[in-house]
Amino acid sequence: MSDGSTDVLIVGGGPVGLSTALFLARKGIRPILVERRPRLSTIPRATGLHARTVEIFRTVGLEPAVQQAGMKIVGPGAELDLVRAGRATPLVMLGAQSLADLHKSFVMEAHDVDYDKFTPSWPIWCGQDHYEPLLHDAAVEAGAEIRFQNELIGLTQDEDGVTATVNDNGTTRTIRARYVVAADGVKSPVRDLLQIGNRSNGVAGNFVSIIFRAKVDLPESAPRFTLIYLMNQLAQGLLLFIEPGRWMFGVNYYPERGQSPADFTPERCVELARIAAGDPELEVDVESAQPWDARHMVADAYQSGRVFLAGDACHAHPPAGGFGVNAGIQDAHNLAWKLADVLHGHADESLLDSYEAERRPVGAATADQAWMLFRTRGQLADEDKAAYRDFVIVTMGYRYTSNAIVGAPADTELLPRELTFTGQPGSRAPHGWVDQDGARVSTIDVLTEGWTLATAPGDDAWLAAAEAVSAETGLPIKALTAGPGGDLADDGSWLASCGVGPGGALLVRPDGIVAFRSAGPVDDKAQTLTAALATILRGA
Repeated sequence: MSDGSTDVLIVGGGPVGLSTALFLARKGIRPILVERRPRLSTIPRATGLHARTVEIFRTVGLEPAVQQAGMKIVGPGAELDLVRAGRATPLVMLGAQSLADLHKSFVMEAHDVDYDKFTPSWPIWCGQDHYEPLLHDAAVEAGAEIRFQNELIGLTQDEDGVTATVNDNGTTRTIRARYVVAADGVKSPVRDLLQIGNRSNGVAGNFVSIIFRAKVDLPESAPRFTLIYLMNQLAQGLLLFIEPGRWMFGVNYYPERGQSPADFTPERCVELARIAAGDPELEVDVESAQPWDARHMVADAYQSGRVFLAGDACHAHPPAGGFGVNAGIQDAHNLAWKLADVLHGHADESLLDSYEAERRPVGAATADQAWMLFRTRGQLADEDKAAYRDFVIVTMGYRYTSNAIVGAPADTELLPRELTFTGQPGSRAPHGWVDQDGARVSTIDVLTEGWTLATAPGDDAWLAAAEAVSAETGLPIKALTAGPGGDLADDGSWLASCGVGPGGALLVRPDGIVAFRSAGPVDDKAQTLTAALATILRGA
């Protein structure tokens, strides 16, 4: 039975699939998303949302709701009143035997990042069971169609599109799509159907995550934390603070010793929760026990014809660094605007090649960083230190090189050693506070969801060039002036921080990445802008 057609079919209704649906719908594309589960996740996985992910949520209006649903992630010792009130959590990992022995704990890892220097958005600690509904509702409101209990069981491609076969709660249906985005997890059936191989370092450990509720009273003097590595003779693993009264204990099990998830009976889970708390009489309500493994994997390709992989379907990481869902949402953010520009006729399909060219190196580097951190528990050997990059660099300091970037230096380093935002093509445009129509806003708020050209006040030639190119190509380009008396009013420091001097301009893509920069004046600004966009959108 045929069940219609769509421009984009999304397979998988987790955070990455829902984000893809939202980003596409906001760009005028009406995707269909199919998810084999009957409902959204009720499990608080993927709790750490990094600053770049929160920035992206900010651009689609979700940051306030996610902040309300979660807690601000702060540095150790910072904003202690918020921490004690349950509205913030410090980015600290302790080593301890149990919660009762925190006075004997030691700091294994702590991060104190001054995010205000480079972003308007701080990381948020929020389980996907809280932010998935926000993504779902926003996507539906924007025009996406989301179908639960719909499992993809077949897929064929031709020159014009993809035919997907779906089991709709027992009824077989077909959906015709111009493109498919597979966000169907680390065991991706779509990846298998496409016969895409992968590079893998294997499995670093097997775990069962026990999610439980318990009233654990921590002394005022106890150190605050987000994560504890429990080193207990009775049980070892990672104890995660989810929200007040709710915990996740990831306990190791060893298949080579004959152990399996079946060993984690309800009674055993209660016992393990009590061991973690250090209280043999603690009242415990076990919500669930989910097996998983700390796996490293990078798909050999992110695209096969008209089908694209995103999130865990193309890269899997151990939990160290908390990269997983963040990298996946950034995949979606990178891909969605490209699909939209192609579908709206603003770009040739060659633009889509830049998705793999940009995101696969980032995905591979992210997986490698997570693997290294997990295997060493953060205690890097000398040979690892040269390859190590701070987690903030991994999640937002990367620099793309592809046919969708013009003017990136030939020696561009994917993950630089220092976190800097200089307006280099291929990097995220710098953040700065400016005045727009009497309101204080971040440039991140302005340079999103569309093509934007920024130049200094009085440079009418660049503004006229943007208007002419937009009229000729049909590509909407928002042209703004930045500096004293400009549309984005400041003292001129933001444009200077972008490496743009008098007579220059900055072209920013819909995902906030610098596409092209003219540091100074050029002879023919319309021709220069036309050539840059032709390279990006048409591969010319």
